[in-house]
Amino acid sequence: MKICILLCAFITAPLWSQQNSNFGIRHSVVISGPKTFEFDEQDKIVWEYDDRSKDITKLENGNYLITYPKRVIEVTNAKEIIWTYTQSLNREIMSAQRMPDGQTVVTELGEHPRLVEVNIDGQVTAVIPIQPETDNIHMQSRMGRKLPNGNYLVPHRIMPFVKEYDKQGNVIHTFRLDHPELGGPEAMNGSFAAARLEDGSTVITCASGNRIVVFDKAGEISWHLPSEELDGVLQDVCGLQVLRSGNFLVSCYGNQAEDGLKMIEVNRDKQIVWTYQNPAVKYVHNLQVLTTNGVLE
Repeated sequence: MKICILLCAFITAPLWSQQNSNFGIRHSVVISGPKTFEFDEQDKIVWEYDDRSKDITKLENGNYLITYPKRVIEVTNAKEIIWTYTQSLNREIMSAQRMPDGQTVVTELGEHPRLVEVNIDGQVTAVIPIQPETDNIHMQSRMGRKLPNGNYLVPHRIMPFVKEYDKQGNVIHTFRLDHPELGGPEAMNGSFAAARLEDGSTVITCASGNRIVVFDKAGEISWHLPSEELDGVLQDVCGLQVLRSGNFLVSCYGNQAEDGLKMIEVNRDKQIVWTYQNPAVKYVHNLQVLTTNGVLE
């Protein structure tokens, strides 16, 4: 009888959890990767789209800005494409960012690595050449973003640095990730995403280095979290969002097993406060957290 009860309980129990938090945290999130979709705070998938995507943003108008290797599109909730940018100079597109003025900043990889600003008509209005210092075109850069000061923050995926560029493509500052405190050159801390905080500090995810790093306003390392401090769960740390709480929510591209943690939220005390698992999702490339417990992020 005991065996039957235990077996029945095992069979009827959920085999997979999705978002989990001992702190009562619930998020709604949009995800780019082999599966492009949005799930709500109850884990229900409320929107999904075809094809393997690189970057995604849900815009204030409710549309989605999605990046593919050869184009960027704006698509409505009804899946109608209303804007497209297709480049011909370079081999690959990696990221896109819609600005308040309607311009879209696009990161291009190729023989002429660059960021471009594109207007509503799909015309390039500004070109910002970048310096990835590698011949590996696919690994030249990742989530390039324009800053409120008008400069551009560009992670260089295979190299141990993130560079801040001005409008002419001059390097204003380089955030070195091969510092001894971060494991030195041997750690191979190639970067994926970077964000500038209101206090002037800069948060960076190191994909191949499996860590999160914070530089203060002066460019000094003020906080960092290597995977070893979390029992190795930070594997190939890619997407990044700094939440209103100050927590860091990241995607772990390397956790590709069915039971792997696809996204992890950590606080400044280096505690895991939220995780996301889904056996149908092999990995998450980038992400945008929309709400937390019913409040917009």
